[in-house]
Amino acid sequence: MDREKNDSVCSKTWKDLKSELTYRSKDELEVISQMAIIVNGLTNKRIELNLTQRELAKMAGMTQAQIARLENSYSVPSLETIMKVAVALGIKIGIVESINEQSGALA
Repeated sequence: MDREKNDSVCSKTWKDLKSELTYRSKDELEVISQMAIIVNGLTNKRIELNLTQRELAKMAGMTQAQIARLENSYSVPSLETIMKVAVALGIKIGIVESINEQSGALA
């Protein structure tokens, strides 16, 4: 029974996580929101460049299925996956401080 419970937790998709936002803390909501912004930006850039998922996958050293999972929210992407796609698209991902952070942790 425990294994089934663990399997169901591990197999949650990005869409599942987004649907459970009401159960998350404010910080967790912000993390999920920021990830969604990044993934949407990557997807929009691919479309803007008129690249197919297969073409982008080849440029990023990935499979078309991995790009599809990223874009269709089938899993929470790793930082490595995001960076591979960003580099292939010619996008730099940086850090922008929020107003709250300017007076504290990142200063």
